[in-house]
Amino acid sequence: MTESTLQNENGSITSPADAGEASAGRTKLAVMYDQYRDHTLTTPFEVVGFWSAIALPFLYLPLLASGISTQGELLTFIGLLALNVAALLAGHSHKRE
Repeated sequence: MTESTLQNENGSITSPADAGEASAGRTKLAVMYDQYRDHTLTTPFEVVGFWSAIALPFLYLPLLASGISTQGELLTFIGLLALNVAALLAGHSHKRE
């Protein structure tokens, strides 16, 4: 391989400039994540997200027990599922020390 190209993790060949841009992007993302973790307002969102992710599946039970027969019930189930995924993402790092 020549000096003007590099091979990244997935095996594709990139130029050193592209590799530097990717590295700078990861560094910027890491800084932004550290700022997010240090912010005092994120803790309540993590707590609510964590406990919502635990409680929301219990709302599926009546829908699944009676069967999803109408479009409204299907949309409600999909909405609850999307809300549960959002809660999982928000609360995944609660009490992870």
